Amino acid sequence: MDYVLMPDKLLTAGSVNAMVSFVPYVSDKPVVKGKSQLTQHMISLVTQGEKTIYSNDESIFITSKTILLLSSGNYLMTERPNGPEKVKSILIFFDDRFLENIRNESLKISRKNSEKRQFVQVSKDDYLNDFIKSVQTLLDENIFSESMQIAKLNELLVYLFLKYPEEFSKFQNSSLLKTAEQKIQTVIKHNIFNNLSVSELAFCCHMSLPTFKRKFQQLYHQPPAKWIQQQRLIAAADLLQKGSKPSDVYLNVGCENHSSFSQAFKVQFGVLPKDYLVIQAP
Repeated sequence: MDYVLMPDKLLTAGSVNAMVSFVPYVSDKPVVKGKSQLTQHMISLVTQGEKTIYSNDESIFITSKTILLLSSGNYLMTERPNGPEKVKSILIFFDDRFLENIRNESLKISRKNSEKRQFVQVSKDDYLNDFIKSVQTLLDENIFSESMQIAKLNELLVYLFLKYPEEFSKFQNSSLLKTAEQKIQTVIKHNIFNNLSVSELAFCCHMSLPTFKRKFQQLYHQPPAKWIQQQRLIAAADLLQKGSKPSDVYLNVGCENHSSFSQAFKVQFGVLPKDYLVIQAP
């Protein structure tokens, strides 16, 4: 298994099946990137550092100024400290039953909006900053009982759903959102230039690598690696025509290094990137 189960990875054996879990999280590595399978919904309260989450919908950038509600599902997560600071956050995990109870019994939010999303992100305000401080105090003093965690999450969700009814009415479990073909089309649309491997794209789509390759071939009539590289090179050529430098272009289109990009570009267009404008000039 090349991914970790969350929140299982962070919890003690006795609390893995809890309805609600507040988990303090700290990472002191320069850059952390990995595959995570969320078995519950998650709220991420970053207090230091930055995170980028890649999904089958789009990439999500989180800082200490925002709060994120993320559906259960498969995600690629990258963490990056700000300077010497560690990445610190409080992660809240809860199951779908808890969310539905809040949505159906307490808030009566309209579900007429046809657009559904697997995450909601809003900016922190005074209430949210105070909420995080209160949770941190409870964690530090080791008096955060299960019943208190349930009460605090209930408080947080009621506040968020009442203050941002339009945004939170769009939230839905990712497993209910799209067909397999729609997931592939969406993950390609939003991540084609994000330097993700084919296996990482398959993971974001909740598919095995062979299944992803087979369905991708059916949709685009080419193997995924070949089609993705071709689209990146076409985009690179367009950027070069608009005046971008070859040393910048390969990063912008999601290629791993300048050398391999230059060789692939020459195979596609017959010249190196640095010579492309000369050939194209009238």
